[in-house]
Amino acid sequence: MANIALKEKISIPKTEYIRLKKLESRFQDFLEYFVHLNDIKEARENIKKKKFISQEKLFKKLGF
Repeated sequence: MANIALKEKISIPKTEYIRLKKLESRFQDFLEYFVHLNDIKEARENIKKKKFISQEKLFKKLGF
């Protein structure tokens, strides 16, 4: 097999890097929003089923 030299780093323009960082930030915000929506959906389903969570579990989830 032939040895092929690979570049470990590539260079991109600063403007492109900034654009990609903004895109990454927006995607992260979207994922956090999606998780939040799923939590609300799950909570509504639990309420419909008359299921409740313990206060201790709630406080842990809220970070207290």
